[in-house]
Amino acid sequence: MRLQVSTRLAQQQILAPQLILSMDILQLGVADLELRIQKEFTENPALELVEPTEVEQNSTVEGTDSETARLLEIVDRMQKPMTGERRQINSSAGSDAKHEALMNTADRPESLESFLLRQLLLLDLDSQQRHACELVCGNLDERGWFIDDCEDLALCSGISLDKIQQALAIVRRLDPPGVAAHGLADCLLLQLGSDIETIEYRIISECIDDLLGNSLPRIATKLSISLGEVQEACDLIRQLDPAPGSSFIDTSHHVIVPEITVDEVGDRYVARLSSDRLPDLRISPTCTAILKEPEVKKEVAKYIRNRVESARWLIQAIEQRRRTLIDIAQAIVDRQQDYLRDGPAHIHALTMQEIADATGVHISTVSRSSNGKYMQTSNGVIELRRLFTGGVAREDGGLESRESICETIRGIIDAEDNNYPLSDTQLAKRLTSKGIKIARRTVTKYRERTGIPQAKLRKRYRV
Repeated sequence: MRLQVSTRLAQQQILAPQLILSMDILQLGVADLELRIQKEFTENPALELVEPTEVEQNSTVEGTDSETARLLEIVDRMQKPMTGERRQINSSAGSDAKHEALMNTADRPESLESFLLRQLLLLDLDSQQRHACELVCGNLDERGWFIDDCEDLALCSGISLDKIQQALAIVRRLDPPGVAAHGLADCLLLQLGSDIETIEYRIISECIDDLLGNSLPRIATKLSISLGEVQEACDLIRQLDPAPGSSFIDTSHHVIVPEITVDEVGDRYVARLSSDRLPDLRISPTCTAILKEPEVKKEVAKYIRNRVESARWLIQAIEQRRRTLIDIAQAIVDRQQDYLRDGPAHIHALTMQEIADATGVHISTVSRSSNGKYMQTSNGVIELRRLFTGGVAREDGGLESRESICETIRGIIDAEDNNYPLSDTQLAKRLTSKGIKIARRTVTKYRERTGIPQAKLRKRYRV
């Protein structure tokens, strides 16, 4: 074995910390970025929020007693061995901020379980019955269906099976109708009531599979009734709610905040940043003043210098995010003028590479900027990413976007005769006649994407 030393030239790309931070900040949505800023503000003493009254405060002479006290406080903190302390905020200001946050926080909607428990308070039940009912209410899924088994619940709770079954019967009589059902058919039957002689009741109890498959002639044959009666009964059944508990689902955490607003200026549409929810940041003058002090300790100066540099990187990354986001949004708006003016049917085929070429950034930057960022338009709030759509070649050589084709399919189906719904093959022929050459399987994919059922399920029978 022989050891030797050799040299080799190689190129290696290493991302600078500033670039990594900039990419991380760019891909965050506004809500996540707010949390990131709050975290940095809490941990970095060199980062300050610019309040609306800062202009007045800046006119005061530097080196006042309050500034001096704060400077000494930071120096004293740097000399402590433990550095994990959170910054203390003036108690009155902190109290006001918390009060304002609570006042502006939306109430959480009432859950299905609490709604049922509140109804139980109005019933005359003994303690064991009430406890059994509470157990049943706690074993409902988000649809409002009973997901447990009475025997298992009795075994786990130590309550007799009869008591559990009685409790289940009590809960099934509460609002909303259909709650605590054992399945789809049971849920629909609970909403119909106890009249088992109605056609609707018989269809659900005896022909649920045929109902789901819209096989109305088969239902008519099984129940020995006319097709018209079956159609009328099915129309009524479709008004029932198969998931009565779904209206109690908390969707408050899905709040969408549009960062871009599109305004109509003359005959053009222009993108602008919405009223920015992000606070203005700056480097703390106190920290920069510490670095100018000749007697400051070397380790304190090093710590403050690192904190100032970190704060400066964050401020620059946020400003870069603002510029990139508005540039990309405007480039998208310039190419989707018809969509903004005339609606979803007129959206154009657009790729991220086109926007990357127009703005002079990498395609990955376009992707980060459009993912999770929303735009307020005259057609509602839409995610930037949704404005990127592939296309299908037209006979004239142009491209028809997927969204435009979906809207065209929806329009054709809305105008069809429900007694003779169009198959996917017929839809493909209709599109071809409009200059859009498209395969049947592609029509099927686009139809399913818009949530439109197949022709068999759209068919209505003459009454």
